[in-house]
Amino acid sequence: MPQKDIVIPFIKIKDRSVFSLDELYKLMFRWFESRNYDFQEREYRDEDMGGGKKHLEIVWYAERKIDDYFKFIIEINFLIVGLEDTEVERDGVMVKTDKGEIEMKIKAYILKDYDKKWEKNPVMRFFREIYDKKLVKSRIEGYEGELYEETYRLLNDVKSFLNLHRF
Repeated sequence: MPQKDIVIPFIKIKDRSVFSLDELYKLMFRWFESRNYDFQEREYRDEDMGGGKKHLEIVWYAERKIDDYFKFIIEINFLIVGLEDTEVERDGVMVKTDKGEIEMKIKAYILKDYDKKWEKNPVMRFFREIYDKKLVKSRIEGYEGELYEETYRLLNDVKSFLNLHRF
C-alpha cells in the first residue's frame, strides 16, 4: 500500500459573504492547472433548501507526480450552506453573483510508492523503509516544505479572492 506522509492534516477557511462560486471554481482550477496538478471533482452534492437557497458538498482531489516514487496530493472538501443568487452594485452596474456561507477543509500529503512497486515482496518493503529514512530523507523534507508552501499559497489565494469580493 502506498504510504502517506501527511504535510498538512487539516486547515480550514470559513466565510459568510457575497462571492461568485463560478469565479472561485475558475480561480482554483487555474491554480491547480498552472502547477501541473491532475484535478478531479470526486463528489458533488447539491440539495435544494427551499426559498432559492442551496446546500452544496463538493470534494476535490488534485495530484501532481513528482517522479516515479512521489506524488503531491491536495484534497479539498467544500461545504456551502445557504447559497443563493444575489445582485450587487459594482462600479455603478448591477452584477449577478452568489452569497452564502462557505467552508473549505484542505489536506495535503505526499504519496510515496504510489504505483506499489516496492510493495510486491517483503524484502522490497524493508528496503523502502531504508530508502525513505536514510537515502532520500532530505529530499522528502524538501518536498514537504514545497507542498506546505504550495498549499498555503492556495489558501491565501482563496482568502484573497473571498476578501476581494466582499461587498
